[in-house]
Amino acid sequence: MPPRADCPGGDHRPPATGGSCACGMVTRVLSRKPQPVMPVPLVRPDLRDVFARCLYDGPGDPLAPDATDHRPDEMRMSTILRRRAERMLAALAAAGVVVTAAGVVVPADADLVRAA
Repeated sequence: MPPRADCPGGDHRPPATGGSCACGMVTRVLSRKPQPVMPVPLVRPDLRDVFARCLYDGPGDPLAPDATDHRPDEMRMSTILRRRAERMLAALAAAGVVVTAAGVVVPADADLVRAA
């Protein structure tokens, strides 16, 4: 498309690379899409599984894979318990309690505990 000196009827057509119309009106500014942010788990998955096992009061290991269970993954006991454990850990974090890498639950501000 050849450049135009004026834009009849307000038909401002920018170049394909973005920028301004031939008359000088800025019509489109190209921007980059933000990169998606991958969520980071609050604690290690093995520690989350320990909490999930504590929430289960039935027989056997609820997180063990079961080849005979043909339900969708989101309906299996292991997934439900892991989700509950994640919610519990998120609630602890929101309340100011942190689970360390060693699995110890401590207040977020440990100085208050030492001062008391």
